[in-house]
Amino acid sequence: MNPDYQCYHDAVARQRTHQEDWLQTGYAPLGFYLKDFCLLEAAGVWHLYHIAGTPGVSCGLPGNEVWFGHATTRDFLTWETHEACFFIDVRGWDHGHVFAPCVVTHGGRHWMFYTGVATDNTQRIGLATSADLFHWERVGDRPVIRPEEYGWACCPVTGGAACRDPHVLAHAGGFQMYYTAVTQDGRGCVARASSRDLLTWQDEGVAYAFSGWNQCESSNVQPVGDRWRLFFGGHHAWSYVDADQPWRWPDGPPRPLRADITGMEVIARRGDRWLVAYFGLRYYRLLVGVLDWAAPEPTIVQVTAPAALREFGLGQAP
Repeated sequence: MNPDYQCYHDAVARQRTHQEDWLQTGYAPLGFYLKDFCLLEAAGVWHLYHIAGTPGVSCGLPGNEVWFGHATTRDFLTWETHEACFFIDVRGWDHGHVFAPCVVTHGGRHWMFYTGVATDNTQRIGLATSADLFHWERVGDRPVIRPEEYGWACCPVTGGAACRDPHVLAHAGGFQMYYTAVTQDGRGCVARASSRDLLTWQDEGVAYAFSGWNQCESSNVQPVGDRWRLFFGGHHAWSYVDADQPWRWPDGPPRPLRADITGMEVIARRGDRWLVAYFGLRYYRLLVGVLDWAAPEPTIVQVTAPAALREFGLGQAP
């Protein structure tokens, strides 16, 4: 028997069964950190896909952040860690790193949009699909978002370029994709593209830009009543701006929510109270919190006890 093969199976078993008080510590696979992520609920099971990396190692170094972690939960109290589900293509355009997955379901399949990165940090957005949420195959051999073709974008084809963190939203019989980029005049921005079939994307230009920053991270759009709320982070507070439609947001300063958060996903809503998952600059783990829009100064407060989850139909009796 190959002892290395047995070692591999032992490591997989340890990962799969390892448990902590995840509400207190935040979820991450054993021995790794967690960064940009997405959540997808299917048949009562929440699937988590995320950047995984080695603590203490830069995201830009070769060999780090080269695969996506995958875990599942029904209640955000107990997690099952699965084997890595998606890797760089060492012969493809995304041969350096993979960042920031976003998964949506449409037409009986699951569609993963992700940031593919060359070894010189040139970034584009690619696509993979799956029938079972565990096994993923790339669609084509080119990225679906290529800002070097867009006149508004600062996106050289070598030497590093920002084009990352896709968020895809079904709207009005089609789809909108929001992602972070940089304008020709050096402003960090959230850009937008549209599609009818998730395969072919039309550039729609800048959705939001503000001269106060040169970088945005982890854009996320949520409908709020008859308005649209755009969230994003970066080397500043996790912030938001509102608009009457999901195409373009005013170029004014955003409203901050919390200074140490980089990305957020909405799990459930109960009126003004949202249950959210997030990660930040100080803790590369998936944390759960409540965002109360009725508060005088809304912010995200970490959930550390199961009772808070039961408000949103999750958790378990003590």
